[in-house]
Amino acid sequence: MPSSRFTGLYLSGRALAVLLAVVGVAGAMAFYRAHTTPAAVWAGMTGVHSTEGPLAANQVSALTELDKEQELLAQHVAEAVVAVNVTAHAQAEQGGPGGLPPDNPLSQFFGQFGQMPRRPQFDQGLGSGIIISPDGYIVTNNHVVENATDITVTLQNKKIYKDAKVIGTDPLTDLAVIKIDATGLPNLPWGDSHALKQGDNVFAVGNPFQLNFTVTRGIVSGKGRINFDRTDRRQPGDYIQTDAAINPGNSGGPLVNARGEVIGVNAFIYTSTGSFSGEAFAIPSEIAKPIAATLISKGKVVRGYLGITIEDMTPEEAHFFNLNPNSEGALVTDVTAGAAGAKGGLKVGDFITSLNGQKVSDSTGLQLATGSVPPDTPVKVDILRDGKPVTLTITLGIAPQDQPKSASSESARPASTGVQLGINYSDIAPQDRDRFQLPDELKGAIITGVTPGGPGFIAQLGPGEVITDVNRVPVASADELRAQLQKLPPGQDVLLRVVTGGDQPGGGFVVVHPTAHH
Repeated sequence: MPSSRFTGLYLSGRALAVLLAVVGVAGAMAFYRAHTTPAAVWAGMTGVHSTEGPLAANQVSALTELDKEQELLAQHVAEAVVAVNVTAHAQAEQGGPGGLPPDNPLSQFFGQFGQMPRRPQFDQGLGSGIIISPDGYIVTNNHVVENATDITVTLQNKKIYKDAKVIGTDPLTDLAVIKIDATGLPNLPWGDSHALKQGDNVFAVGNPFQLNFTVTRGIVSGKGRINFDRTDRRQPGDYIQTDAAINPGNSGGPLVNARGEVIGVNAFIYTSTGSFSGEAFAIPSEIAKPIAATLISKGKVVRGYLGITIEDMTPEEAHFFNLNPNSEGALVTDVTAGAAGAKGGLKVGDFITSLNGQKVSDSTGLQLATGSVPPDTPVKVDILRDGKPVTLTITLGIAPQDQPKSASSESARPASTGVQLGINYSDIAPQDRDRFQLPDELKGAIITGVTPGGPGFIAQLGPGEVITDVNRVPVASADELRAQLQKLPPGQDVLLRVVTGGDQPGGGFVVVHPTAHH
């Protein structure tokens, strides 16, 4: 996550290297102290014995029974947790002119020419996952498998499954489903996160700092928390807050209740140090369960969209809208012109209390209710307008971010012509320009996927890069790129000009050695 305070729990290869270095230093110091302790001290300790015995079993029977129950729970849950090792495209590193840091005094001697961003490299990292079915469906975080080229899954019994497949991802909720080719696997059931109470015991299982299948215990510290670092206002809140120790590497692991039911998927921590500081957050099962089911059945999530901005109403605001201070619902603060809400008659200041008869308690509740209804579906929206009840019928739309792109992939090209680069690409959409910081005037075809082991993969092409030229011929769209590739003889090398966005956007040439179509 961009903020240093909100940290995803994915452990990258670089972070692991630093961790191992620190552990090595600490181990060396301990070894030194142990071997430099005066012999007399050790000798003096010989023969020292306590005169007290342990507490009687009947004095601590409740504690010993609790130990047994927790051991049973930990063993049961850990069997259905996996380590997810990922090789992924790393972000292109940005540097100042001449490859120097931007604040280096020598940067000035490189003048205006600067240096293009370095080519994307590949990074390795570790996350966690939850087996939710005996045939190998696994829930994890989107940020664990995002841009992944290879995924390896390791079970508690040390059995390794290579080439796990991504079934579907949902960046908005930071959830993903992957699958391994297996049967008869231990798996965990979903629990009811709505029934959780503050103070309930919970357990987290995962792979922090490559310490695989670690179990920690805590309580539910709070419910209904939001991620203040969210980049999309449509992101639902309602996170579970816990003090169970969770660290980088725990991403995608389960938060379970005392019955071993998954009531949350561990997602991020609130910290200024990069490690656990007492506040961790999990995606509640009431969100994760339906999203996982949709990803398994459809591969993606497309939500209904009202095109409004909402917030919770405070008691101080209520009387300005002729409402009871204790009213539950979502206050409309903005309506997008031409979107579903505007077409259906919603106005700024409307207070939404239910959708299709389902009570809306707050803004998060409305987001979840709307997101569970497919686009192009008419819904009944109950509102209070200046304190008076009104019912509107609104046909939900599709969010601009979810609009189908004019996609063009190599699989669409005739099999008898052209070359295969091992990439998917599309026209540049507005959300692509925002996400990858691409200039408004930039034209070309944006890379949306790279086939592991293919020509584009070997040439280190990455998602988010824009192809602007093929063999020095400009291409302004995905269709133009496809047309140029179709003209080339099968197997011929291709010179691409590729532009990378970011704080210091720049272009460079790369030669791709394609394979012929068969």
